[in-house]
Amino acid sequence: MDKHTNDNTNTVKERTRGHRFFQKLSSPLGKIYSTNLNPLYNLGSIAILLFVIACISGIYVFIFYNINPRHAWDSVETMSANIFNGWMRTIHRYSSDLLVIFILLHLVHTLITSKFKRLVSWISGVISFLIVIIIGVTGFILVWDQKAKLTGYLTARLFSSLPIFDPSIAGAFLMNDLDTVGGFFKVALFGHIAFSLITVIVIWIHVLRISKPKIFPPKKLIIYCVIALGIISILFPVKSDPPAQASNLPTATTFDWYYYFGYYLMKLFSVNQNWMILTGSGLLLCIVPYIIKRKNRAPVFIDLNKCDACNLCSYDCPYEAIDMLTRNGQRKAILSPDKCVGCGICIGSCDEHAISHPQFPAVDLAPRGKADVTLYSCSYFPDPELPANLDIVHYSVPCIGSVMPRDVQQILEHNSRKVVLLSCEDCYYRLGKTWAISRFLRKRAPLFSKKYNASKLKLFTITQYSKEKLLDFLHQNIEEDKPPGQMAVADHERPRHFTAVLILTVCFALIIPLSSTVVRFFNPAEKTLFVNFKYISTPQEYEQNKSLAKHMQSSTPVVKKRSPVTLKIFSSQNNALIFEKEFTPRGIRQDIAMFIYTQLTLKEDAVNIQLQETAFPEKQYRLNNVPLKKGDGTFVVFKDNNLVVAGSK
Repeated sequence: MDKHTNDNTNTVKERTRGHRFFQKLSSPLGKIYSTNLNPLYNLGSIAILLFVIACISGIYVFIFYNINPRHAWDSVETMSANIFNGWMRTIHRYSSDLLVIFILLHLVHTLITSKFKRLVSWISGVISFLIVIIIGVTGFILVWDQKAKLTGYLTARLFSSLPIFDPSIAGAFLMNDLDTVGGFFKVALFGHIAFSLITVIVIWIHVLRISKPKIFPPKKLIIYCVIALGIISILFPVKSDPPAQASNLPTATTFDWYYYFGYYLMKLFSVNQNWMILTGSGLLLCIVPYIIKRKNRAPVFIDLNKCDACNLCSYDCPYEAIDMLTRNGQRKAILSPDKCVGCGICIGSCDEHAISHPQFPAVDLAPRGKADVTLYSCSYFPDPELPANLDIVHYSVPCIGSVMPRDVQQILEHNSRKVVLLSCEDCYYRLGKTWAISRFLRKRAPLFSKKYNASKLKLFTITQYSKEKLLDFLHQNIEEDKPPGQMAVADHERPRHFTAVLILTVCFALIIPLSSTVVRFFNPAEKTLFVNFKYISTPQEYEQNKSLAKHMQSSTPVVKKRSPVTLKIFSSQNNALIFEKEFTPRGIRQDIAMFIYTQLTLKEDAVNIQLQETAFPEKQYRLNNVPLKKGDGTFVVFKDNNLVVAGSK
C-alpha cells in the first residue's frame, strides 16, 4: 500500500545528535533506575540535593567547631573521634565533592544537548560553579591543618600579583603567624557561610525563567542518593592532615582535586600565567552560547479570535512564555516571543486550534480509508525504520507534547486503525513527554475522550522503538466492544531498588581516591629560603607646602617619595652573588611601605643576606652565615631594625 508522509518532514526535522547520543548513553541506567529516576536525567536536581545536604551537615558540624585558629584543628579532631559527629563531617565533605562533580556533569550535559538558549540560566550556572569552588576552598582553610596552610599560602601567592594585596601574607601562612593571618581566617569563615547563602540566590536566578523547574529529584532517587552517601561516609571516614603548626612547610599534604584543580596550575605556571588561564577559562565558559549558537525555532502564533482563555497553554508552557492577560476587554493568551523556544507543547494544550507553528505539520483529518497506523515522531527522534508493505501516515512534530488528543481521536475514527507516538526518553523541552502521556492517560486536560479505546495508542521512547515492536503492536487484536483501554508506554518504568543503591554507592565511592591524593609543592629534600617582611624605607623627597595659612601647614614634612631597596643574597662559602632584586615602595608616588617577599630553592649550606636602600647606599642591613636546612625551610624577617632568622633567639 502507499506510504503517506508529510511534505514538510525535511524542514520539521531538527536533528540534535548530542541529545540522542546522551539518551543512548543514559538508557542502560534506565533499565535499573527507570527513566524517571535515571540519575543522568536528574543531574541538576541531584546537584541541588547535594548542596542542601552539604548545608545541613555543615550547620551540624559548625556546632562543634572552635573558630579560634589556635584550637580549630583540635576541635575538628575531637569531632571526628565521635562516631556520629565524624560521620556527619564525612557526609559534609563527600557531598561537597559530589556537588562539584554533578555541577560539571550538568554543564557537560547542557553543552552536549545544546540546552543553553537561556543566557541568564547559563551564566548563573557558571557563576554558581565558581562560588561553590570558593565555598569549598574556604572550608578547607577552616580545618587549619597542613592542607589549610598550603591553601592559604597558594591563595596569598595568587592574589599577591594584585597591587592591593600584601605578598608577605604567603610567608605568614607558612610561618604560622596567626597574628597576621588570623584576620584572613575570619574572612574565610565569613566567606564560607556568606557564599553559601549567595548560592541560594544564584540558584533562584538560574531557574527564574523556567516554569515548574525540577528543583529536587524524585523522592525515590533522593532516598537512593542519601543511602549511598551515608554508606561511603561510614566506610571511608575523612581524616585531617597534621596540624598547621606541625611544620613550616607543608611538604606532603593531601589534595582534593575537585576543589584544588586550579591550584595545581600554580605548580606548573607563574602567578600571572595562572591569572590568564583562570580568567580566560571563566570568560570562555560564559560566552559559550555566543560561540556555539543553538538553532532555535520560531515562536508559535496565537490566534486571539479562537482563544477561549482556558489557561491550559499558559499552565503547560515549560518556559512561562504565555500569560493570561486582558486584551480589548477580554482575557486572552498572550505570547512573549523572546521566551518562546517553539516547542509547540502549547499546541497540544489547545482544543480550539488557536495556536500554530510554521513547522507543525498539516494533519489530514478528512475522512478516508483507514491506514494501518498514523505515526507521530518528535523532531529529535531519529528517522524511524518502518515496516514495508504497510500504509503508514507519518508526521514529524516539534515535540511529542504538541500532539493534540482531539486530532488523534479523529484520526482513530476516520483515518487510521492505530496511532503510535515516538518520543525522547528525556524530553528535550523537559515536559513534552510528561504532558503527552498524562493527556492520553486521561490525567491531564485536554483529556483523550473515553469514547475512544486508548488501547489503540502506544508511545515508544527512543531506545525502545524498533520495526519489529511496531509490527507486534499493529498485529495485536483489539476488540472494539471493550470498555476504553489505556495507552501503552514502552519505556523503563520499574526500578530495581537494591541494584540502584548499589550502583550509586559504587559511583560515589569512585570520588574518594581523588579527594585525598598526596601532592608536593615543597620537596623535603630541598633547601628553601624565604625572605619575608614589611619595610619602610627612608624618605627621598618631601612635599613642598605652598599654603600660606599656618593652620593648614603640617607640623612634620609630608613624604613625597621613598627610596627603593635592593635585596642581595650571597653564598657564604665564596661570597658569590646568588640573587638580586630591587623592590619599589608602593603607591602612585612610591611613598608607602613595601613588602619584601622572595622564595628561593638553593644548594648552598649557608648564605649571606644584604638589604640596601638604593638612594642611601650607606643604609644597609646584613645577616651573615644564615644556615639553610632541608624540609622545613629558613625564614628571614626584619625585626627590631635588623635582619633575623625567624624562630631564632
